[in-house]
Amino acid sequence: MMRCKELEEYIQEYCSERRKIKWEYLDKHYSMLFPAFVENLDILIKNWCGEQNDKEQDKIRYLIFQRLRTSGYTGTYEISMGLSNSMLYLDEYMSCVYWKPNLIYENINSDMENVRKKLEQKYIRIEEYELLYLKQRILLDDWKLFFKVLERLSSKIADDYWILSAFQSETK
Repeated sequence: MMRCKELEEYIQEYCSERRKIKWEYLDKHYSMLFPAFVENLDILIKNWCGEQNDKEQDKIRYLIFQRLRTSGYTGTYEISMGLSNSMLYLDEYMSCVYWKPNLIYENINSDMENVRKKLEQKYIRIEEYELLYLKQRILLDDWKLFFKVLERLSSKIADDYWILSAFQSETK
């Protein structure tokens, strides 16, 4: 594990630059995620309402996003998007959907190839487990960027809801 940390330090500058470039791109194009985000949210709410009618579920309190670490190993890059009541039970009557926000993860393979090339400039042999460790670190960076995008998506939903509510009030 010591060498993994050493490799991580070696690519730190690359990762920092990658985060900056990726954020600039996401900042401009985050709205491309909006339709899928709203669609998944709609599915969750409909499922929750159905369970509420069956008295199996309480009021919605939290929207939960879970990073599926295994998706980094399998290459699916999915997240779990779910709803919860005030008790945060994630095991009973959990309503969730799996979503791959493509915009966030679209260049991960080319990024990993760049990491490999950078490492090969200094290190003769790089093990697969070391690359997997670094990939998990890069995916963690992407996860953090996803939450910055999520702020924008949530704000857009709130703005759209406010506009729709105002429009409906005027037409009555």
